[in-house]
Amino acid sequence: MDQLRNLFRKGLFRGRYKALKYAAAMVFMVAACVATLGTLAFTSMVSTDQYQVTGLEVKQNGTGLDVSWDDADADGYNVFLQRNGERPKIYQTEEPRCRIELDVLDPDYRVTVTAVNRTGGLSAARSDNVATNKLEQTVETEKEKYVGLEDKTRPLEAEAHGRITYKSSDPAIVDVSSRGVLSYKKDGRAEVTIKVAEGDQYKAAEKTVPVTVYPDTLDTPRLTAADTTDTAVTLRWDPVEYAKGYTLRRYDPAKKKYRDLMEFKGNTVSVELPRDQAKYKLKATATVGEDQIESEPSETVKVKAAAAGAESYGGSHDLMTLDGSNLEVVAHISGSGGATVPQSMSHVGNNYVVSYVNHGGSTGALVTYSSQGERLDVSEMSGMGHANGSTYIPETGLVYTVKTHRQIRSAECSAYDPETGSCEKVFQLPRVTSGIAYDETNNKILLSKGNEIYVCDDDFNVEKFIWKKIRYNHAQDIGAYNGVAMVCTWVSGNTSYIDLYRISDGAYLGSYNVPIGEIESCFVDDKHLIILMNNGTGGLGDCILRTAEPIALP
Repeated sequence: MDQLRNLFRKGLFRGRYKALKYAAAMVFMVAACVATLGTLAFTSMVSTDQYQVTGLEVKQNGTGLDVSWDDADADGYNVFLQRNGERPKIYQTEEPRCRIELDVLDPDYRVTVTAVNRTGGLSAARSDNVATNKLEQTVETEKEKYVGLEDKTRPLEAEAHGRITYKSSDPAIVDVSSRGVLSYKKDGRAEVTIKVAEGDQYKAAEKTVPVTVYPDTLDTPRLTAADTTDTAVTLRWDPVEYAKGYTLRRYDPAKKKYRDLMEFKGNTVSVELPRDQAKYKLKATATVGEDQIESEPSETVKVKAAAAGAESYGGSHDLMTLDGSNLEVVAHISGSGGATVPQSMSHVGNNYVVSYVNHGGSTGALVTYSSQGERLDVSEMSGMGHANGSTYIPETGLVYTVKTHRQIRSAECSAYDPETGSCEKVFQLPRVTSGIAYDETNNKILLSKGNEIYVCDDDFNVEKFIWKKIRYNHAQDIGAYNGVAMVCTWVSGNTSYIDLYRISDGAYLGSYNVPIGEIESCFVDDKHLIILMNNGTGGLGDCILRTAEPIALP
């Protein structure tokens, strides 16, 4: 033992010991590498076979990319988005799809997807370069064109993707701020161009918006009377700049003021009217936003009445005479209380409603009779007026009565509920009127006075008129049936007529001679002519008559 100690002290085995130490270390390292490589080889094998990413698709959709691939049954996926060699952005998902929003659409992109398993193994699929295109865009504005009045402003309110600039074609008419606020300077027309700069996601865009600036008041129109004939006159006017319509006004001697008569669209520059004694004025109008602007009324145009020897269209020609030989009495009638004078008659359902007044017109009544002549109901009211004409409109369920004849110059109309007698509304008609009728076949309302017939829509707006001079006598009321107007005219004594006019072209069709007293009203019921007589002769008294046979209107 002592000898061995001496040998170690002298270093006899020192070099061999180092060699052994190095050899042992190398053996350990080799073993470790072999173990590691084996593990890697195993892991790689699992990732490649079980978690392979395939079927990768990348498509642009709007401002982003839709990425999808085949399901690899992995625990999750990492999606790498790289642009121009920059550091990639990582998106994690558990589903085999991913939506990536892009701030910039111009450059090329590359997408790589890796699957992740439980032990961390990876396999990847990489896309080709994905070229994204900037999107087209349109400039959205509140309106396609803008209107306004001088000394007013309003926002343009344009919307787009990108920086917006504005420019007016004529700042002296309309100026526009950098924020798109329009300032109306003076009347005229200009355009505002809206430009949107190109951005990271959208292309540049441009839109031009027309702007019209209206003055505070319109120019006064010039009204003239032209093409005057024996029975008609044409009123003409020059167009007024910026006017969207015109209102014709007629002087009402009863009210001692001008009243609106007709309204026209802006492209209308004339109207034909019956030639009667009247004074007219015209004003131009326009609606700008919530503002209504108009002109001062034109100078007064005076129209003289037709001469006594005016064209008579060949006078009247009788179609047939209606008297006791071909008329049957439906009912001998009477009023109610102080309302004892029959003035007009309406066809309400299957019944006949007669309007009565006293001679002063202050007391009135609606008395209902069946078509067999039975007296059914009485509704009394006050303030009806003379009620020279009346008609029933099924759509409203009301009887409309007018308050005028030769002595009463009024165009007031009162609408009554025929069942209760209550007055539902009172309004002004566009013309002084003695008769009123409703043509249910054509949904037209007819107004008459003398030989004038005005054809109106269901809001009482005058569409056209018919004028044929047959006789200058007292026109009581008007009836309507299937496009034919029937004007009830009392001449004097027992002489009365029913004059027929075709509504479509105004042609005079002939007359029924009714020589049995004062005719008040008429209509057609089941092709029979129904007539209301006031103080009829031959002992008939006040009565409702019906033709024994159906009539055939020409």
